[in-house]
Amino acid sequence: MQSVVNIALPFFALIFTGYFAARSGLLGEKTVGGLNTFVFYFALPALLLVTTYESPTPDGAVFGLLASYYLPSFALFFAVLLLARRLFGLRLADAAIQSLGATFSNVGFIGLPLIILLYGSAAALPAVLIVMVDSIVMLGLATALVEADLDRGRRNFRFFLRLLGGVVRNPIVTASFVGVSLNFLQTPMPTPILAYGGLLADAAGPCALFALGATLASRPMREGALETSYLVSIKLVIHPTLVAGLALWVFDLPPVWAAVAILQAALPIAANVYLLAQRYDQRPQQVSTAIFVSTAAAVVTISLLISWLAPIS
Repeated sequence: MQSVVNIALPFFALIFTGYFAARSGLLGEKTVGGLNTFVFYFALPALLLVTTYESPTPDGAVFGLLASYYLPSFALFFAVLLLARRLFGLRLADAAIQSLGATFSNVGFIGLPLIILLYGSAAALPAVLIVMVDSIVMLGLATALVEADLDRGRRNFRFFLRLLGGVVRNPIVTASFVGVSLNFLQTPMPTPILAYGGLLADAAGPCALFALGATLASRPMREGALETSYLVSIKLVIHPTLVAGLALWVFDLPPVWAAVAILQAALPIAANVYLLAQRYDQRPQQVSTAIFVSTAAAVVTISLLISWLAPIS
């Protein structure tokens, strides 16, 4: 357990260092924006491309990984959607945002650095596959439901074109696609390019965690204990439990791939959920609170999970 603390505590301490740096006024809004730009457009894409390129691919593992992760994700998404409509009486747009919060992990700024730290390049490919599908399918599904509820029918086609264009231009998705393609095609890459990508990749983890904390400091907080505890419990406990059942006992994934799927599901709510909620003005303050609380609670839950996964992986 001490070795787990030695890994997890410094990792999450970086997030809260960024949070307190921004809250204390040491980092201005423009500085945080510049740091996020570096992470999003340069450091994380380099980490994705280089580590995915070097990652081994077990035969038949891709289908099992996606099934293990997304069968529970879709089931939870629609279960939460139904509960939000029937139990909480929310309109479809609000329910879709809540459902996304229950199933959309912070696989970019937290997941990738943590998984590479724990398992090295062998874990890059499964992690990247989840990043790609989450960015395209889960985010797209929630956005489509919000758009449908807000009755923007005549603009929907134009909106979906913009959504598709945004996915294509997303450097994380693009880098993931290039890295996966180079891996599957076994394309040789020149050593200087790998070295250049490695330099950028080395900065991804610390900068992403610090930037995430600084970004959380600017998010509004609101009282909402019932909704927050509900979303955080689903995201940090129920989601990874369901994924673990399929990954370990149904699809029997290779140990590292199973560990990646379970850890990705156990991550706190992604900041992208807040961006979507803010864009449509659908429960942004409640979502912001849930993101902060889930990130703080993950210090404990992720540490326990890493300890449990150690013999498996």
